[in-house]
Amino acid sequence: MVFVANKQNMNKKKTKAWIEAARLRTLPLSISGILAGSAVAWHHNLMSISVFVLLLLTTIALQVLSNMANDLGDYQHGADTEERVGPQRGLQGGVLSEKEMRIGVIVCAIVSFLVGVAMLAAAFIPKNEWIFFGCFVAFGILTIIAALKYTMGKNPYGYSGKGDLMVFIFFGLATVAGSYIIHSASLNLLPALFPAISIGLFSMGVLNVNNLRDNESDKKTGKNTQIVKHGVSYGQRYHLFLCVGGIASMAVYFVAIQQFWGLAWIAVPSFIILKHALRIFNAKEIKAIDPELKKLSLSTLLMAILMWCALI
Repeated sequence: MVFVANKQNMNKKKTKAWIEAARLRTLPLSISGILAGSAVAWHHNLMSISVFVLLLLTTIALQVLSNMANDLGDYQHGADTEERVGPQRGLQGGVLSEKEMRIGVIVCAIVSFLVGVAMLAAAFIPKNEWIFFGCFVAFGILTIIAALKYTMGKNPYGYSGKGDLMVFIFFGLATVAGSYIIHSASLNLLPALFPAISIGLFSMGVLNVNNLRDNESDKKTGKNTQIVKHGVSYGQRYHLFLCVGGIASMAVYFVAIQQFWGLAWIAVPSFIILKHALRIFNAKEIKAIDPELKKLSLSTLLMAILMWCALI
């Protein structure tokens, strides 16, 4: 009976560790990008419901892959120590083994690829857009590699201060403008450019909160984030810029399409995000800002939902 109870307890711990490795609180960012890009497509009468659903599944799979690869990479590089401020991870606490996490990463990579190919097939094959299909499959493979290379391998770009730029590219330009391009089967990304910039800047803000929180442990393990390179004060000013820039970009979008009613729809999330940014800017105890990560992530999702409502 004791053996069975211990096994059940261990299974519960492993399940909790896998859920933590997936980092569900980061998923709103991926969903936000698809919502924003698809909303622009809807506005131009180009959106496909089936492609939209598959886009959501693809981006969630890629986000979970990125999160698990990040856990594995940080563990291998010694970044997840007892001094780390955020929630303890499965590898860090010994609940999951390195082999188990490696298998998890491989499974997520396979799932991401298969769901992505299904999404691209649904978007392009009925339109006989085989060139688009082939190019986006290649881009999808590069996206999977980029997710793995964030903290894994010999020269991970997350350890050299390039994480912010990559987050902007993949969560902003690729997710928002990319989803619009997939719906429209056109390389014209201008209609989705300002929403892409907005979601990209907010996503950079979420990463910045993470880097501010982990600043001390990142210094000791050689993870040269923008905060490690330039300091906490810089990171606080940088964060305010990212949030104000994201709000401004979304406002410019509605002005550009002469949809001024949309400005009222995004007023509430804009106020929440600005209040959040000022809290980070004025923070005296950086270790206490971890809850702000979730707030910005959910506020970004709210912004995308209300953008959708305004356009509909």
